[in-house]
Amino acid sequence: MADYIDVRYATLLSARYPRYSVKHRNPLKINFRCPICGDSKHSMKKARGWITEIPKTGHLHYKCFNCGTSLSFISFAKQMDPNLYKDYVTERYVGKAREEVSIDEKVKTETPKFDKNPLKNIKKISQLKYDHPVKKYIESRKIPSKEHYRMYYASKFMKWINSIIPGKFEDYLLKKDEPRLVIPLIDKTGQIFGVSARAFSDNSLRYITIMFDDSPKIFGLDKVDFSKPYFVTEGSIDAMFLNNCVAMVGADANLEGLEQLDNAIFVHDFEPRNKEICDRMENLLNRGFHVCIWPLNVKGKDVNDMYLNGIKNVEDIIKKNTYSGLMGQLKLKEWRKC
Repeated sequence: MADYIDVRYATLLSARYPRYSVKHRNPLKINFRCPICGDSKHSMKKARGWITEIPKTGHLHYKCFNCGTSLSFISFAKQMDPNLYKDYVTERYVGKAREEVSIDEKVKTETPKFDKNPLKNIKKISQLKYDHPVKKYIESRKIPSKEHYRMYYASKFMKWINSIIPGKFEDYLLKKDEPRLVIPLIDKTGQIFGVSARAFSDNSLRYITIMFDDSPKIFGLDKVDFSKPYFVTEGSIDAMFLNNCVAMVGADANLEGLEQLDNAIFVHDFEPRNKEICDRMENLLNRGFHVCIWPLNVKGKDVNDMYLNGIKNVEDIIKKNTYSGLMGQLKLKEWRKC
């Protein structure tokens, strides 16, 4: 049976989301619209986010059957509401404090200690044979050769992550384990603080991001110069095609980790009918930032696609179609209609 503290905080968190409903209390099953992917854009009746109790262990788990997100309840709460998460941790461990172990010390002792080089047990793309399918995949995407050193290959991605963070993926998920392209997230000092992993199968969740600490989800911090104009893309592979570029892994609206934002040019995918992308662009323009609004004759849904379609001057196109302020709002309004 789930712990009453877990149940209470699961209820507090999930009750704020649309279509909230407690389907079963023992074992616990709570249903609501997924706040991570927004669930269905076509039907407000869809609700495919679930907090469920895992049999035997009593632990709670979050799963979205639309975007495929799968997290422990603790990780889900931390991502959705950091303040509620702090309250949860405090209450979760208050009993332990009586044993003269402070909450801060308790959390600290439970923080995983990661290997300085968690990538040592998987292969660099450069180590693969010339006819390896992943090598061919990289070549088919025309990713610049100077960026190949930034990519790795994990034949069993979940198993590898579990060797770094024990229990990160539960046994039932390991049965669906698969190979992935691994792109490390590295900070200015050269330390790896997470990885972004791309699936090769169209039937899988395309990207999975695993963080090793609480750093912002940004790719390219090890190379970017914030003192000069720089680009901010949605995907890490797109960022490899542009000079002085970072990627907001997960494409969320949190700008934490970016510096000197006056120098930033935000580059989204070319999807004028995608409400989420348009809303994100509008939000950035409202905050006074510079945003690329692609011309309507561009071929490709993202930077990588454009290069594959033979467009070599993508960077120049971005610079010529970057707007801010009122002009940006007018251009975005036109763009939405196409």
